[in-house]
Parts: sequence; structure tokens; C-alpha cells
Amino acid sequence: MSIISRTFDKKETGTVFRHAASGKILYRLDARLARDDWAQLQELISLVYNAGVNAGSEKRAAEIREALGLSVVK
Repeated sequence: MSIISRTFDKKETGTVFRHAASGKILYRLDARLARDDWAQLQELISLVYNAGVNAGSEKRAAEIREALGLSVVK
């Protein structure tokens, strides 16, 4: 899942990253990036976002297992 819209807008004066669902601006850069550079930066942002989601999910799952008494202590 990507949080950033994959639509590249050539009409913007700078570089803009929009939320995939709402279309609201998440980031605006004064620099004008080429489409390839924009795509690479978008992938980097998505990678970091998804890593945070996964880490948070794993931590929360561990907390739930511990609360239920299902955690294994080694």
C-alpha cells in the first residue's frame, strides 16, 4: 500500500507529493524534480512509511500476546 499518490503533476511549480486517498498535499519541495527523481523519492518515502507500519504492528502484536499470556520468554 502506498500512502502517496503515484500521479506526477507537471503543472506544479515545485515538486508535490499528495496523499493517495484524500489528494491533500503531504510534502511540497521548492526544487523541481524530474519524473525519475520524483519516483525514486516517492519509493523511499513509501519504504520508510511501510517499515514504520510493520514495526509498529509487530510491537503491538507482541504487546497483545503478552497481555493474553501467550508470549514465550526464552
